Amino acid sequence: MSKKSQQINIHGPDLLSLDLIDYPIVGSDDLIVDIRCCGICGTDLGYLSSGGLMGPQDKPMPLGHEMSGVVIEVGSNIKDIHLNDRIAINPMGNHNSIGNGGSEGGMTNFLLVRNAVLNENIFKLPDEMSFEIGALIEPFAVALRAINRSNLRPESKIGVLGLGCIGLSVVTLLSYLGYKNIVAIDLSKLRVLNANNLESVLAFDDWNTFLQTLKEFHGEEMVFGMKVPDTDAFIDCTGNHKILSNIIEISKTHARIIVAGLHKENALINFRSVLMRELEITTSMAYSSKEFLNSLEILSKNIIDQDTFISHKCKIQDYKQGFDLAKNGNIATKVMFEI
Repeated sequence: MSKKSQQINIHGPDLLSLDLIDYPIVGSDDLIVDIRCCGICGTDLGYLSSGGLMGPQDKPMPLGHEMSGVVIEVGSNIKDIHLNDRIAINPMGNHNSIGNGGSEGGMTNFLLVRNAVLNENIFKLPDEMSFEIGALIEPFAVALRAINRSNLRPESKIGVLGLGCIGLSVVTLLSYLGYKNIVAIDLSKLRVLNANNLESVLAFDDWNTFLQTLKEFHGEEMVFGMKVPDTDAFIDCTGNHKILSNIIEISKTHARIIVAGLHKENALINFRSVLMRELEITTSMAYSSKEFLNSLEILSKNIIDQDTFISHKCKIQDYKQGFDLAKNGNIATKVMFEI
């Protein structure tokens, strides 16, 4: 009887299952990884609600792109990655799309990583780094990319919208990098509490309090007779077009807005307000291999409390419970599968 593995797959809108699949076959340029931890991302929830990458598709979609594990098979052409290496995986590196529409997903026992190249899509973990932190390298790389796309200066005044895993990673990195003027908002009291434990971060769960604090902490400017916050950059991690519209209406002239949250609906933007303020709106998606490596290096300095970021751990067999928890921002931050 051939060896089997398990994989969490989407089969349609809000249709999720744990499927028995064939054990992967390693190619000469590939690895097989025994996955130890894989996080549930907000993007996974978006894929699930829509039924696939861009909507329902004709075959199951494997999930999982925040993962770490141990190398158990090595292709014959690979010389600098070895059996038993503890690694994190860049899911989009070297033309893979692991958990993002490709044929593999990280919510599995045994993962095939095609075209494995050290520090491109395979990153060795320090001996002292846990597999849980290893699986957080990916969302931290997303956050680092958003910061890099913000063109910040040391004195920049920053607003952060949304404190899920990416938003919390953004404010954690901003604090670590020495920024002093960070004001954030999220509707979840748990997430706000976690953010307020960071140096130089003020977080709130109410829009009016958030707006008033921006004005008090960042100062005010006049825009067409209205007092608005003197905030230089807003990093939007919500994926909520109503929040994006609100940001535009409170922005000063020449403010910069970085959209880092995945939007599930078309956004209605008042471009008259954008034009009159000469706003810069840009986006941030994923990360480079260099940013993934930088994320690993930063996390290796023990800058975070693993238990603050990871609120729940589940076995892969409890996938339904795990996804239900991940949908509830009032009780969960990051839900992670231990595999």
